[in-house]
Formats: sequence, structure tokens, C-alpha cells
Amino acid sequence: MPEPLPPPPPALGRRGCAFAAFAALALVALLLAGRGGPRDLEVYPPREASPYLLPWPGGVERLCIQGNNGVVSHYPDEDEFAWDFEMPEGSPVRAARAGVVRRVVDVHDGNGPSAPGNGVHVEHEDGTVAVYWHVRRGGARVTPGQRVTQGALLAESGNVGRSMLPHLHFEVRDARGRSLPVSFRDVPADDRGIPRMLRWYRSGNAP
Repeated sequence: MPEPLPPPPPALGRRGCAFAAFAALALVALLLAGRGGPRDLEVYPPREASPYLLPWPGGVERLCIQGNNGVVSHYPDEDEFAWDFEMPEGSPVRAARAGVVRRVVDVHDGNGPSAPGNGVHVEHEDGTVAVYWHVRRGGARVTPGQRVTQGALLAESGNVGRSMLPHLHFEVRDARGRSLPVSFRDVPADDRGIPRMLRWYRSGNAP
């Protein structure tokens, strides 16, 4: 008599799937180590004079899961100077720099290669625009035209759009939509104010 078949493995569930996606991303990052990261450190402004702080509450540490010139995205001539920070869904997203809210989208849900995303755009006094993307559905806490200070609550993070796991995509663009190199005052001098993939960073951003 044949032996009974083993029971099917338990379903991963939502958290398990997110962990599996992160593990896969980390494995890819390790396999491609040395191929990502800033191409030219001289194009970044000095961290000491930077108007930017990390876009989450002060005292909280987050993992940079992909940096500039990344291994999964953030390629040259696209969004080279963007960052992805691991962030549980519902986490507060705070303004990295003061400005005026120009765009808010938080009506979409779900993720995938062609899924529309949610986010907040904040224009700064020099005309540059910070992009905070993958916000959860209904997660915006600001409206277009609203003036925000550095550290102001903008939204709740999510996992919406072209996203494999809950995280915040952050970048700064010029008036033509080109990705710009920036640095953060609260990122250590050893990294020259530029977050690097698979390193943890503690925010100094407080409202």
C-alpha cells in the first residue's frame, strides 16, 4: 500500500509573501553586489548643507532596500537618483523638506508590473519636486496647494503600484522631471549623506 502523500505546505499569507519578496530582492542584491550604487560621488551636494532629512519620523531606523543606480530599477536616464526604503504598511511618511503639495494620488490599490501607484509630490522653493510613492489607498494626509514644513505628516506608506513589498520610493526631480542627486543631513558622513543599499539609517526628521 503506497504511503500517504504529505500534507500541502501552509499558505505564506500576506506577511509571508512580503518576506519572501524581500528575501528574493536581497538575494538579487547580494548576487549583483558591486554593480549598483552611486556612479559619481562628486555630483552630490555636501551633506552638511543639504536641506533634506530622511522621510520618516526621527529616531526610527529603516533599511535602504535599493539605492541610486540600483540593481532592480533606478537606472541612469530614468530614476537613477531614487531610493527605496523598507517601511511597513501604514507607517508615517514625513516631508523631507518644506514645500507646497502639488499632487496627491491615493485612490489605487494592489500591485504589479502595470498597477497604477499612489503618492504625494511636494514642490520646493527652488522649483524641484520631491516624490513620495507607493502610498496606501486612502493614505494621503495632505491636499494639493497645502504648504508643509519639514517633518510634516504627508501620508501612510503602502505597497501599491510597481512594488514587490511594502516600501517608500523617494526621489527629487527638476521641473523637466529629471531625477536629481541629493544628500541627507541625517545620513552619516561615512556615506557622504547618500543612503546605500542594504544599510540601516536612523532618521533625524522631527515635525
